Amino acid sequence: MTNIPEWLETEEHYEAAPDRDGFMTKSMLSIISMLSSFRAGKVSFGKHGAAFPAPLKLLLCLALIITTSATKNMMVVYAILAVTLVHICLLKAENLRKTVGVAFLASVMSALILIPAIFLGSPRSMLTVSIKVFVSVSLISILSSTTEWNKLTAGLKAFHIPHIFIFTLDITLKYIVILGDIALDMLNALKLRSVGINKSKSSSLSGILGVTFLKSRHMANEMYDAMICRAYGEEEKK
Repeated sequence: MTNIPEWLETEEHYEAAPDRDGFMTKSMLSIISMLSSFRAGKVSFGKHGAAFPAPLKLLLCLALIITTSATKNMMVVYAILAVTLVHICLLKAENLRKTVGVAFLASVMSALILIPAIFLGSPRSMLTVSIKVFVSVSLISILSSTTEWNKLTAGLKAFHIPHIFIFTLDITLKYIVILGDIALDMLNALKLRSVGINKSKSSSLSGILGVTFLKSRHMANEMYDAMICRAYGEEEKK
């Protein structure tokens, strides 16, 4: 009969030293929020969201942004701002908070950049530019939160934009989601396998970025080979 070694019978009381994994948690949350913005699809604000097709939304958004940027009459800007705020109020709470937060941050950054205008005798320039930036960013955020990405890219056909540009944009958006899933899986694996104190968190993050880059390059080569096998672009040459 074989005797069990003493080291197998000895009880071990190992307690991993506590470590801060804030960088991994924040990275995962940022990736998840980015992916959710691409996957959320259309968020309808009342009965008006589905009433407008994507090309019309793109045209209205572009026209309002150009009008806001080019006009010197602040009453027009205030009217567009009022309409924009009404649309923001009709969004869901999550999209409302995101839209207002991004637009407010952009307007504050523009105001900080234009602080020297106060000392140069043009204090109203800072206020005017900040309001216009808030309106423009809000319009773009409303458009992105109320319209699916694939419908936005498909809506570009109505403006006779080259198909190669639309195809590249659509593939880019899809691969952002795929590569985000890969990076999120690696972050989860790193978090599950991290025991004790990890003093090289920056190297772990750079490793994840490196693997994601190599994976994106490999996937790009595979897509290129698949397009060549399917004679993509031969019709244009003829």
